[in-house]
Amino acid sequence: MKKIIFSLLYFLITSVTSAQMAIGEWQAHLAYNNVTQTAPAGNLIYAVSDGALFSYNTEDQSISLFNKVNLLSDTGISYIKYSSIHNTLIIVYKNSNIDLLTNESIYNIPDFMNKTMSQDKTLNSINIVGDYAYFSTNFGILILNLKKKEISNTYVLNKKVYSSVVKDNVIYAATADGLYSGKLSDNLLDANNWVLSNAIAFNQLAIFENKIIGNQPNNGIYSFDNNSQELTNIISGNFSYMEVFDNKLIAGNGNSIAIFDHYNSIKYMDLDDNFNHLSYTKINDLYWGSNGDKGLNGYKLNNNKLEKTVSSIIPESPKRNLPYYMTFTNNRLLICGGGMDYDRLNNPGTIMMMENNKWYNFQEEGIKEVTGLDYKDITSVIQDPNNPEHHFASSGGEGVYEFMNRKFVKLYSINNSTLQTIFPKESYKFNYVRTNGLQYDKNHNLWVLNSYVDSVINVLKDDGKWISFYHPELIGKPTFERIIFDKRGWAWITSMRYEPGVFCFNTNGTLEDTSDDKTKFIGSFINQDGTNLGKLKILSIVEDKDGAIWIGTEKGPIVIYNPTNFFDDDFYCTQIKVPRNDGTNLADFLLSNERINAICVDGGNRKWIGTESNGIFLLSEDGLETIHHFTTENSPLLSNKIQSLALNPKTGELFIGTDQGLISYMSDATEGENTFSETAHAFPNPVKPDYTGLITITGLIRDSNVKITDINGNLIFAGNSVGGQFTWNGRNSKGKKVASGIYLVLAADAEGKEGIATKILIIK
Repeated sequence: MKKIIFSLLYFLITSVTSAQMAIGEWQAHLAYNNVTQTAPAGNLIYAVSDGALFSYNTEDQSISLFNKVNLLSDTGISYIKYSSIHNTLIIVYKNSNIDLLTNESIYNIPDFMNKTMSQDKTLNSINIVGDYAYFSTNFGILILNLKKKEISNTYVLNKKVYSSVVKDNVIYAATADGLYSGKLSDNLLDANNWVLSNAIAFNQLAIFENKIIGNQPNNGIYSFDNNSQELTNIISGNFSYMEVFDNKLIAGNGNSIAIFDHYNSIKYMDLDDNFNHLSYTKINDLYWGSNGDKGLNGYKLNNNKLEKTVSSIIPESPKRNLPYYMTFTNNRLLICGGGMDYDRLNNPGTIMMMENNKWYNFQEEGIKEVTGLDYKDITSVIQDPNNPEHHFASSGGEGVYEFMNRKFVKLYSINNSTLQTIFPKESYKFNYVRTNGLQYDKNHNLWVLNSYVDSVINVLKDDGKWISFYHPELIGKPTFERIIFDKRGWAWITSMRYEPGVFCFNTNGTLEDTSDDKTKFIGSFINQDGTNLGKLKILSIVEDKDGAIWIGTEKGPIVIYNPTNFFDDDFYCTQIKVPRNDGTNLADFLLSNERINAICVDGGNRKWIGTESNGIFLLSEDGLETIHHFTTENSPLLSNKIQSLALNPKTGELFIGTDQGLISYMSDATEGENTFSETAHAFPNPVKPDYTGLITITGLIRDSNVKITDINGNLIFAGNSVGGQFTWNGRNSKGKKVASGIYLVLAADAEGKEGIATKILIIK
């Protein structure tokens, strides 16, 4: 080798790799910006935020996040309740799955989720009595035995039960028809054994100082004497929640709070902060408020007023679980939360950025006041190649927004650009400018797709001038989504639905001279067998390392291996055939039953495929081998519905946008370097005795030849990098774990002209 870079990294790797994820590791990136419920548990305060769970430790002020990567079994939490007797947090998900969190261990009870019922399983509240948790649902009451960790009974009342309590061996159920009761000694599986005790309709019940307390919407809090059946109004008012914590009854409505120290001792106060929920713990005598986007807050009660002592606890996280579109630019992950379909999604205007594991949000407040238009449905976002603080964002109905330093600058629409409204004859009433597909060309011109109009392709030139292109075959198509520029500079543009297809636009390098343009729109592709595939929804498009164009459709991927043939009359695409290898010489079209929402190409030219309902696939370079298939059943993947994919080319971390939020997976491939990096290194290094994962060497040229030897030069292991990264399992070629010692890593390009050498220390 002509060039060797020696690196004794095992002496100094801690500063380089301390935050590096291991190959195969997952990390959830869920939103924690809208706290809606709290559950005190000793010195811990559990909080639900955006359907996710975190805890705050009042002793050391630490925050812990819980998700499918860390302990939990599912996503989308609807309710939590803490049992102090069993030191257990009950977690109920929207799909009726149940987790019990005890001492940092989880016990999953999927029986309720898996139970086939014609009734609505929606949970309204939980009350705990000793070993039992009473789930009040839209069909009746379910009883969970916390000691045995099993469902002990299900009482189908065929009524919506808002809340239930137990007193003197009788269950009381609050329904819209009134308060029903059933003796535990009777067969309560028979709905006829439930009787109407009182016609008053409570929406919440509690036992406080051995009395049944009920909350009646718009009227106030009552006590109910189960012997005399009499009702007594304790306090009037409209309370949205009511709960007992550490012998205090708390009722609130967001703007005011009533705190019962005793049955006949009430503190009532108006609030400066709005609460979704307020709880209390004896530890430090603190009240804990879930204050929506103001986070989790701690309060002391002082002179009949709640004074904030712990302020705005919001974990580092994205603002919303809306990863509809993602792109990676210069070590920044950019995300926007809107898209296009048959109609608007009506998602709030959302642009988020992650850089160095910190999250940042683009301005949202005040934009409507400037533009006079709702700020919503951001469909794509792009960073200016010449200025990292300058961004543009397309929208589902308003035009293109410009931002500087994440602050709104300008809206480009019908009055100051070539963009058009879909209602041209009524533009004075409707400013409906559907835009998407933002992309810069190599000359720093910003391309924009404008759907449902005459001139779909619009360009904001580097000099600030707007131009548009008229192509008759594109007129009026409703959902243009993406633009990619291939290695030749040709633009490939996708039309998603109704009149789906792919449009190729070759300007021949003369943007404003249309005389030499070449264009073609294909609405139905013919495959290599001569089969017309008909009109297929076009959902994703990408160019791979070899210049092939991969297109995701509603019936699997199609590939254009030689894009220069696109303009030929005899052009055809390829549907990859995967041999069955069963002796029949038969094959199946690759993923032909899958809707391909996203495709991403990694440093090894492998394809990550995101589907509508079957998770994510990693395919070999040619698509013939499935290397990984991740679903919610076999991995921490948040949902099998994949909306977007984005790959960090430097680290190999794959970000996966789902309809339940964002998660990432550390793959074993990075983008290959043009030359071997001087910062190339191995991690972990040293390899400690308790480490069982892969050892990774990164910073290599694509498809490097890698050899691992012992200190005497004996060959231990050899292979090729995937992109710019190579992994080793710490075993020799016979599969045996290597002994403690120093091992040399020698990497070279295919011609052996350039390479690096580094060392790995293995400790057993």
